[in-house]
Amino acid sequence: MLKIDHPQIYIYSYQLSRESKTEVKSIWTWANNIWQHFSHEKELIFSQANLGYPLTKVKKFSHSNKIDGSFKFCLLDDSEGILARIGSPETDENKDIDIAALKIFNVNNLMLAESYEDWLGQTIFITYKLQTYQPPTKKYLREVADKCLKNLFPETSVHPPFYRDTQLLGSPIFEYSSLKSQLQVFVYLVDDEIEEKLGQILQPLFELFYYRHKITTAFIDSRKNYDLLKGLYAKIEGIIANLETKIAHFESNNDVASQENVNTDESLTSLKSTLKQLLRESLDYERVLESLEDFNNTINIHVYNYQEKLAQICDKWQASPENLTTFKFFIDRNSPYFQKQIQGDLGYFKHGTDLIKIAVDLVAGIVDIEQAEIDRSLERTIQILGTGLGAGGLVVSAVANYVEREIVFRIPQNGDRIHPAVASLLWSLLAVIVVSGLVGWINGAWKINQYRWFRRKSEPRRLSDAQSPPVNDMLQEAAEVRSPTEQE
Repeated sequence: MLKIDHPQIYIYSYQLSRESKTEVKSIWTWANNIWQHFSHEKELIFSQANLGYPLTKVKKFSHSNKIDGSFKFCLLDDSEGILARIGSPETDENKDIDIAALKIFNVNNLMLAESYEDWLGQTIFITYKLQTYQPPTKKYLREVADKCLKNLFPETSVHPPFYRDTQLLGSPIFEYSSLKSQLQVFVYLVDDEIEEKLGQILQPLFELFYYRHKITTAFIDSRKNYDLLKGLYAKIEGIIANLETKIAHFESNNDVASQENVNTDESLTSLKSTLKQLLRESLDYERVLESLEDFNNTINIHVYNYQEKLAQICDKWQASPENLTTFKFFIDRNSPYFQKQIQGDLGYFKHGTDLIKIAVDLVAGIVDIEQAEIDRSLERTIQILGTGLGAGGLVVSAVANYVEREIVFRIPQNGDRIHPAVASLLWSLLAVIVVSGLVGWINGAWKINQYRWFRRKSEPRRLSDAQSPPVNDMLQEAAEVRSPTEQE
């Protein structure tokens, strides 16, 4: 049966600071549950008022001859942290105890804080000693570590899986971690000298674990953003595919062979409606994309902070970073993976913004062309009618001087002749029609619809290709139509 001496369990728990002062289902609920269970001072309640920097003075409790503990609190940037210790007092009766006795340290899983909205994560650091006259084998120590977790967390679904083992200050340390549950556990064989050195890095180690959880939480949140972006990207692609279909239909309706079927107002309204939908979705898309960039920046910042704390530990221990592979591995292997993954996602999803821009420019080009054609057609119509009406007015004014007979309204009789005034009106209408027709023919107004939206029949191109000839042709045509309008 495996036995250990003076097991100590250090629990590092972190959460984001809350804007509201409610502390229900928070890190404070977790701390007070432990205190109420083990301490005799039931009336003491911990809250944000206990926070300070660096770690506050210790608040101790004594449950029995088998269990005692303490609490420390710390305010870190935008977060709150609690360091709790539950362990066996340094007495002879707590030497050579069965590992199964660890069950009483974690009644009803008191050690584990529930995951909630502001939760950052938890690191549990288990230390123990052994009464041996020769160094134990690595296999034996791994068995001890597995038994410690099994007894502290009887439910196999609770404790994280084994991750890796390393050496810290010359003694084996075993790590169990799960990124998904934001829980990390170390089991470490110590002696009096190692315990003293751990006491020297109390604050840097507390902040080191904090930055680790900030990094992992940012990465976990980025995966949620990835799923959101993926859904929005698919939705935008569907809208653009619908837009392509409408543009193709719009162009075919404006072809020479189908002029009688053209309904420009309805087509433009449909295009504008789809464009508005695209712009709404693109706004949500940009917001989620910005959040993904924020997570990337958060990881970059806290990678630097983590390295700073690692350097402080090296200074305290007068050790090189190579001797701290237990903590250095995370910053050398895990963090770069997080950063590259998010950067890859950003590179992929930023193509979506280019796709949106091309689609918006294309529809804007179509609307500009159509509006320019309408304006030019209206100008020519006004010019033609104005010229014709002017000519008709001249004819009326010229003929009116020779009209001397008064108009008498009666039933026409055989032999009646057209009254000169009526003849003048007819000559005026004839002048309007002839002159308007002549001016229209000279200005080419009758040819507008003939060449309007003329396109060579070809296979449809995808909007996502920024060099797509239809897009360039459409925008070039918009510029050509604007130019003569401005000259006029």
